[in-house]
Amino acid sequence: MFDFSPFVPASDALIIVPPFARLNAPALGVHVLQACARAAGFQVRVLYANLWLGATLGPETYTDICEAPPLSLFGERLFAASAYGLPPLGHQPEEMFDYALHLRFLPPEAQRRLMPMFDRVRSGRQPALNLPALLQVEAQAAAWVEAVAAGVAALNCPIVGCTTMFEQTAASVALLKRIKQLSPQTITIIGGPNCEGEMAQGVASLSPALDYIFSGESETTFVDFLHQIKAGQRPAERIIYGQPCQRLDALPSPDLTEFYQQFEQTLPAQASQPDYLWLSYESSRGCWWGQKHHCTFCGLNGQGMGYRAKSADRMIGDLKQLVAKHSLRQVGMTDNIMPYAYFKTLLPRLAAEIPGLQMYYALKANLSLAQMRALKEAGVVKLQPGIEALSSSLLKRMNKGVLARQNVALLRYARSLNIEVYWNLLWGFPGDQAQEYRETLNLLPLLRHLQPPSGLHHLAIDRFSPYFDRPADYGIKTIKPLGGYASLLPAGVDLAQVAYEFVADYPCESHQHPELIRAIQREVEAWQAAWQAEVELSRAVRMLTPPLLIVTREADGRYLLRDTRGLPGVEERAWLTQRQASLALVARPLAQAGDIAWALERKVGVALDGWYVPLATAEPGLLQMFEAEPEQSGLILELKLQPKESVYV
Repeated sequence: MFDFSPFVPASDALIIVPPFARLNAPALGVHVLQACARAAGFQVRVLYANLWLGATLGPETYTDICEAPPLSLFGERLFAASAYGLPPLGHQPEEMFDYALHLRFLPPEAQRRLMPMFDRVRSGRQPALNLPALLQVEAQAAAWVEAVAAGVAALNCPIVGCTTMFEQTAASVALLKRIKQLSPQTITIIGGPNCEGEMAQGVASLSPALDYIFSGESETTFVDFLHQIKAGQRPAERIIYGQPCQRLDALPSPDLTEFYQQFEQTLPAQASQPDYLWLSYESSRGCWWGQKHHCTFCGLNGQGMGYRAKSADRMIGDLKQLVAKHSLRQVGMTDNIMPYAYFKTLLPRLAAEIPGLQMYYALKANLSLAQMRALKEAGVVKLQPGIEALSSSLLKRMNKGVLARQNVALLRYARSLNIEVYWNLLWGFPGDQAQEYRETLNLLPLLRHLQPPSGLHHLAIDRFSPYFDRPADYGIKTIKPLGGYASLLPAGVDLAQVAYEFVADYPCESHQHPELIRAIQREVEAWQAAWQAEVELSRAVRMLTPPLLIVTREADGRYLLRDTRGLPGVEERAWLTQRQASLALVARPLAQAGDIAWALERKVGVALDGWYVPLATAEPGLLQMFEAEPEQSGLILELKLQPKESVYV
């Protein structure tokens, strides 16, 4: 049994953060609920049970499970026996790595079409954890459930709940069921994104040990529930539906102290590592793009798509407090998309008022160099721009509201500014065309100097996405839950109510052209490998050496191009005229681009979306000079030159 009493004093309620929440940052939502309860006069504590499992398994094994392919549902399988009385790892655990398990609900024709392609794309790629290792982890997880439940029951807390997002449901059910057995008088609750909408009914069906299920944003309903229980009353309905909070500034500030205290206790070695721990904070909810133009594959916002943002003053105040209290400057923003107004209201203030921040933000990719510099100067060092594709027609199918040339520009600016970019490539869209992937394949080798994607992933049909809600609009039919759910949930449960990810049958040319997908996969893997290349500076120091395509201005005023992308027939060094440097760095409509033959032949630029799109990076000041002064940089120089004078070295 774990002794949680030093970390969880007597309280009105306890919220547990179960596996597999990440180890290096707090779960913000539970602390917002905690703050709302505190403002109403209640004491609510937070127990990071995931940290105790991380210490039990070892942080490396725990993180491997967190980062496992979503189709495997590792996190749910590890607690299927404890939660539902199933065999260890659920039924047919040996099939968890087999696409046949996940696609078996599709019509036979669709299965025959897809299976060979998935097998070829995945050939030779083994999962991080094999079946024997997972069975050992499952045994540890089962013992962990007993130890955590006993420790929680000993606290005699009247209300105990869990939060569930992605792969946290089985662990939540396992813990709450065992706590209920040990302490029948305890009121058990569960909430979080996995309880949104119809999923609340599905979660309710998983176990009678779950007394109440909170669905939707619960800042108000949770506090009302605490008042009811204190008054000796029980809610009439088992599922308690909340409404989106419309005034985020009115929410009290969260206190993240419990996370860092428990982290130091459970993972002291990691706590001492610089840059390991992050703060969590939110500046907005919903999606300002999605409420007007919902991306076809996105289900992240559930029923809270309407966009709401905090004021810049509130952001500054809370961030100052969090940074000072926890002596941390790495802040992970949980927003689905950064408020666009922050380019004017927040970012200009951050560098002066909270210097030294290192922030992560999600946003749209259609950003200018000035906007990217504003992000960098404010302390934004990691971005998730939702790139997803390098074909404008594919992006249009997704309703992304950006073009391929804008995605390329963002990657260029990010490399020039030393901003990390988290992105991926998707394939397998309803109605897609082979030519869209051929365009992508032709472009990839030219981008080897820009940050590579995390991988190439087949489209998933997510609940709450337009693909799920309006399948007929996209030619989608036969939507079924991902096959793995049937292997890890109890008999009689409606899988369609519990599942978040689905498979479907629909017309799709990429399903007919596996050779294209295999070729793209090879290019992505080569790109990733190039970014992992190292040079040994000393026995103790090694440095990553990702490829370069960069223009520099040398001391004598000349421009030097360095190119280590390894393209055939392309020299690694070349001196450029000012006009050539401009072509390497400045985008322009094709109709105004003039003679771009040199740039295309030298592969420092491409024709894309009716534009000439440069590919080279440069120091931000040099980029800005060329973009801001087209007359001086040579943008229209050729209008003043006779053809014979356009001589390139």
